[in-house]
Amino acid sequence: MAIFKILFILLALCIWCGKCDVFYKRVGEDVSMKCGVDSNSDIEWTFNGLLILSIKGKSGMRRKGTSHTASKASLNGDTLRVPKLETSDSGNYFCKQSEKQYEVYVVSVFVKPGPVLLKSSDAELHCEITGNPNTKVQWLRPPNNEEYKENNQVIQLKSVTSKEEGLWTCKVNDELKLSVTLTVVDLQSTDVNASTGDDIELPCSLPQRVSQRVLRGGWKADHLKEVSFPTLTNTNAGLHWDSKDLSRVNFTIGQLSTNFDVTLKNVQKSDEGLFVCTVEFEGGVILSAKMTLTVVEKKLSVVKGSTERKEKPPPIMESLSKKVYGLKLWIWIAVGASSLILIALIVVIGVVQRRNKRMKKRVRKLRSMRQPLTENNYCQCNSTEKEVEFGVQARPLPVPRQHRNPRTRTAGPKHTS
Repeated sequence: MAIFKILFILLALCIWCGKCDVFYKRVGEDVSMKCGVDSNSDIEWTFNGLLILSIKGKSGMRRKGTSHTASKASLNGDTLRVPKLETSDSGNYFCKQSEKQYEVYVVSVFVKPGPVLLKSSDAELHCEITGNPNTKVQWLRPPNNEEYKENNQVIQLKSVTSKEEGLWTCKVNDELKLSVTLTVVDLQSTDVNASTGDDIELPCSLPQRVSQRVLRGGWKADHLKEVSFPTLTNTNAGLHWDSKDLSRVNFTIGQLSTNFDVTLKNVQKSDEGLFVCTVEFEGGVILSAKMTLTVVEKKLSVVKGSTERKEKPPPIMESLSKKVYGLKLWIWIAVGASSLILIALIVVIGVVQRRNKRMKKRVRKLRSMRQPLTENNYCQCNSTEKEVEFGVQARPLPVPRQHRNPRTRTAGPKHTS
């Protein structure tokens, strides 16, 4: 409180002097402040009376303070820059040479216990202006940015519902608006249908994590007094189910977070009815989710010459339904048959194309062997002259008979003695 009083006195003093500027900055932003003197002059900046940085204009010698703000501040000419503001950077900044003062207030917006709230829980919305806790702010509430009735930096929300869910904005001034989003969650469950003899999961979960710690919880069904449901237990090992009776109910072994499902085994017609999941959180908030289980009889087929029994598929169908490498056997067979058909089609197409190429090649060869049509063979223009020439020519003299016999030509005439 003493620090706040000092800061308030400094603020009143600097406003009275007319040399004070006020900055409202959100956490993580930067701020720059000018001293207003020649860069060659001596400059000394302080923060709440403690040295930040000083520079001798002539020699350029620098001296830096030891505070958190001084460790990250920098000086460029006569301008002091403080990056990545934190709440501890709120306060009075003073330049000695020009007596120029700045009041910097770092504003942060957050929700306690967290932005994700349980239905019916209480919450606090904070719009803290560090160093100036009495400044009034304007809150704007969802869904249409309506002005909230309170203008304090901290407002209380009691037993929140979906009406409070959405964007809340803290308006510090016309330039600075900071927002936070509230999410209201409840346990979720749905009705379930099952057949006799099935193992059925009873659903119960939160849509997302919440900041409140789960203390205890469990399942309950008033019509199943003989069924032992597990209970939620939070120990040093974390949140988990605790039960030694697994005859009717199965559950996850290990640490839980937002899922509180359990499995009811071998359900019967007598099991159908209302089931309630309850979870108690730190702070006294208790959430419940209800679901209805409906059980129907499995259909039985009648086989001639025997009593009622389940119709079993043929052995070959059972074999085809077996899984091989994650897929049923009939799928592998179908894929193999399709592959063989595709390969056969490719081979047939290849053979037909090759046959067509051979036929085209043969046709081209036959065409190249044909005699071209010439004028001597087919033109009748000179037929008369040729006939005259052939007619004028004398026929060759007949060959003597003795010359026709090859033996007479070779042996010659015979002489008698």
